[in-house]
Amino acid sequence: MSQIDIQCLFNKNRFPSGWRFLPVVLYSPLGFILVSLRLLVVLLLWLLASLLPDCNFLRTFLSYGIRIAFGIIVKIDAESEPRDKQSRIIIANNVSVLDHFALRCATETLIPSVWELPTALSNVLGLQKMNMTNKETLIANIKQFLSTSMYSIAIQPEFGTTNSQVALLKFNSWPFSIETSVQPVAIKALRSEVVPVHVTSLASTWWTEVFWFMFVPYTIFILKYLKIRRNPDHEILVREVEKDIADTLGLQTCSHTVSDKTEYEKRYRTRILSNARPNRNTPNSQVIHSIEIQRMVHQVRDVLPLVPHNVILRDLMKTRNVDVTIANILDGIVTYTPEPNPPAQSSVILSSGSQNSAKERMFVITSFQEKKTKMIQEARERYIKKHGLTNC
Repeated sequence: MSQIDIQCLFNKNRFPSGWRFLPVVLYSPLGFILVSLRLLVVLLLWLLASLLPDCNFLRTFLSYGIRIAFGIIVKIDAESEPRDKQSRIIIANNVSVLDHFALRCATETLIPSVWELPTALSNVLGLQKMNMTNKETLIANIKQFLSTSMYSIAIQPEFGTTNSQVALLKFNSWPFSIETSVQPVAIKALRSEVVPVHVTSLASTWWTEVFWFMFVPYTIFILKYLKIRRNPDHEILVREVEKDIADTLGLQTCSHTVSDKTEYEKRYRTRILSNARPNRNTPNSQVIHSIEIQRMVHQVRDVLPLVPHNVILRDLMKTRNVDVTIANILDGIVTYTPEPNPPAQSSVILSSGSQNSAKERMFVITSFQEKKTKMIQEARERYIKKHGLTNC
């Protein structure tokens, strides 16, 4: 299992770069018309599934409708192994948010889900609602379902999509503890080269992925059954199946898991947001920022006129908050040498007996201290109440 840079596993952009993006721009008007029409089809299918009783005819109609609505074509690879129905667990790689429909069409399997959908629609989409509170509960639900249903269960142990160009995410081992034998299935998803929109992109939501299914002319899923694998040791079985699927797709295996993908997506989103924020290095931003800081310095000096200007400025650059800076000075967190001669403006104000007189400054400081003490007391009471500490 090789160590691959995690950023190589995902498409950061939905579209190709350079001149290959031009066909997407030219196709866009037709794409948006397709999305509008397909949304109407989805709405019709939802209404039919909600209003009509569940039956084979309705399921067949819904299946064809979903193919049209999402432009999905499902094929079985010509070199595929025959489906071995001795195994009720199908293990497949993860290439898109609609893999479950392709697996349902080709393998007559359902994937555990938390979605609450009309029964007929849920079945056609290849979803089976189960309690997924924790791993043990889900395994028990799957075993119970297999004992009472004619359908098999499909699981995608990557639990996250990649760009299907470099490597698979590391398979989780718990699905292989359900039965000692599993049927591996390798999935590929292809789209038209005329409209080269990637099947997945990093940090996309499920509804964004569905939108692009409706936007492009079609998406082809090619499924290939592999030889059934048996092993009572599920930790060995998972690695064997992982390698079989990776070799079939011409990919590598790696140590990155879906948790690593989640963390990478968080960092990626944070970087995008930080780049989108206004740049403080621009001339206008610098002027506005400087004026705001100077205004806060004057507010602090109105209360504490003996504190040097540079001391106040240095702390405000860290806190960006007048009250916090005043608290830091009063609590001794910020040390300073008092100015022997306060600024002339302060002297005039002091001598005139205005709002910045020594008595009133002491009143402001006292009020601030009382406010801080009250906040500490309220926080302590909330903590005691939350943790039930009655004898404090």
